[in-house]
Amino acid sequence: MPRETQNENSRLLEELGRYLPAGCIRAKDPVPVSGSGSFYIDAQGKEYLDFSSGIFTNSFGHGCERLNRAGYEQAGRLANIHGRHCVAELTFYRRLSAYLPAKDYKAIPYNDGGYTIDRGLSDVINHYGKQRIGIAAYRNGFHGKTQAVKLLINETRKAALYDNFQIDFPDCYRCPWKKERASCDMECEKEACRKLREKEARALIFEPVQGAGIYVPPPGYWKAMEKFCKEQGILLFADEVLTGGGRTGEYLACTHFGIVPDLIALTKGLANGKPLSVLLEREYLTKNKYASRPMERASTFAAHPEALAVAGELLLMLKEGDVLSHVKRCGKLLAEGLAELPERFLQVGDARSFGCMAAVEFVRDKTSKEPDPAFSMRVFDRCRENGLETIGGGHILRLAPPLNITKADLLRGLAILAKSIAEIQREG
Repeated sequence: MPRETQNENSRLLEELGRYLPAGCIRAKDPVPVSGSGSFYIDAQGKEYLDFSSGIFTNSFGHGCERLNRAGYEQAGRLANIHGRHCVAELTFYRRLSAYLPAKDYKAIPYNDGGYTIDRGLSDVINHYGKQRIGIAAYRNGFHGKTQAVKLLINETRKAALYDNFQIDFPDCYRCPWKKERASCDMECEKEACRKLREKEARALIFEPVQGAGIYVPPPGYWKAMEKFCKEQGILLFADEVLTGGGRTGEYLACTHFGIVPDLIALTKGLANGKPLSVLLEREYLTKNKYASRPMERASTFAAHPEALAVAGELLLMLKEGDVLSHVKRCGKLLAEGLAELPERFLQVGDARSFGCMAAVEFVRDKTSKEPDPAFSMRVFDRCRENGLETIGGGHILRLAPPLNITKADLLRGLAILAKSIAEIQREG
């Protein structure tokens, strides 16, 4: 490696630090300069196998020529055209409709997941005539960073426009009722329904698979919740920002569980890193005096033609390449590889996955299950040193390889992960 490039990452980060506020930069961060497929290269020329996919956004990895061409050609024809519609938008909706669980969904385009959730909350409130209603969310979920959305999971502050309260998401590794999945009789579902009834909820927002820790509910959970909510007149709002777009092996995770939500939010996997989000609402939610007010659904960069062109092409690629079947096969390999980790390593309490999304949970010991964020961060850094990019956060390390990753690269990434954990464990 040429001497003049050896400290290029550090030099660039130091200069960036002059412009960014404190806390935005870690000295160990690589500075990516190019990427191809499942890999990116940093400013020093080092290659990383990317198991973060731009934090779940780059469904087809980096530098996908076909998607780049679709965006480039659209940009040459037409850039942002606020408040109007274009052919790329129609093409995207036509292709998207084939993956939706009901025929009467109406699409409302935006360009950010949190804002999309925020707008969905507004539409729920509009549907109930702007009355103050109870809206439930699951603890430890994540739905965005606007103030209205952050209050969904805040147990100490009350929202201004609705009554926010929380219920527990199924976590079979740390079951609050100390039960085993094989004989638990889904106490988590019974307790959730009890609180929804007690608080007179009118809507429930949920991630089909909770993304912060890749928590997967037990079989039958969502069907039971859907049945209860329909009987009680509670709207189901599925946050598929993380899971949507094919990451679970179905275009929507809700399809795995056989449920039909009233609202669905999509963004991360839609356009291979381009900013695009879509709020899907059953038609009956779009028919009230508030929903049709002028500018009610306007947003400056909503329905951006370039992002829509990429998203439409991506949907075509999913179908032509039978990518969803590939994700299911990769998901099986991923699950098999992860299953070995708790058996091999004392600090791995649990490892779980669903399609091409996974989490490894680090603990101080397997009996107490006390989280070990320091060990997790050391593994995160060592993975980078060994050429694997993951997603760190607290005591959980998440994995999100591209949907079209090869079997060889998937196994290579798992091997680097295991090697990194082994090295940190030996070092103590």
